[in-house]
Amino acid sequence: MAGPPTGSHRFCALAVVFLLAVACWGPSPAAAQPVPVTGAPLEVQLWPGGMQGYTLFIVTGTLPETTELPAVVHLPFPPGAQVIWSGEVLGGPLEFDPEREHRLVEGVGGGALEIVAEDSLVVQYEAVGPALATSDGLIVSEFTWVQSTHAAEVYFSVRMPASAESVRIEPVPPGPPLINEAGERLYTLTPVTLAEGTVHQVAFAYGARAAVDGDDGRSNLIVGLIGALALALSALIVVYVRDQRRAGSSEVENA
Repeated sequence: MAGPPTGSHRFCALAVVFLLAVACWGPSPAAAQPVPVTGAPLEVQLWPGGMQGYTLFIVTGTLPETTELPAVVHLPFPPGAQVIWSGEVLGGPLEFDPEREHRLVEGVGGGALEIVAEDSLVVQYEAVGPALATSDGLIVSEFTWVQSTHAAEVYFSVRMPASAESVRIEPVPPGPPLINEAGERLYTLTPVTLAEGTVHQVAFAYGARAAVDGDDGRSNLIVGLIGALALALSALIVVYVRDQRRAGSSEVENA
């Protein structure tokens, strides 16, 4: 009859259990190093009035084709913004794009949004950015971007509402805008290559037909900018923004 295990036997048994546990655990996606989104230029589309009184912006990053999924991704996240959607883009109907949880982390010189890509090499988030203001009868705003992750080539674009007049954008777009059937105009800016920690700003000003001849109208400007959507403001605005986030871009590209 075998006696109780000796100290050496106990040590061997514990070592085997430990090794098995390590093999089962393996590295988790959340603990992995972020994969740079270098599969294509980083895209940042600004949409003044995409949410009433604010600039909505959409950030899209593409992982290299050799990336093994799941993969952790970090995207620059401007200060003061509020996320309304984060997920993956599958390239088909919008409703099939899977929403993914995100968390905000520290980057180089600013914040970053962390997301785990599970099914697609293309990740995206939508957020509410700076408030719109008025100056000399124009709607004005300034968008500050900090390249808080790896260096990247960034394509900025500005989507202007159909009612916009006297459009001014800085940096100045190199060419005329694309116009969709709704009359919205997409101005694509000259691509920039930004090093980690670089601050880049895009400023714009424009009028609205209902507001250029008025006096104070932050409220009038908003009405001119948003029109019938003002009646839908509430929780429904988030649904509207979600449904429109890629539809407008597709219409502009097909124009």
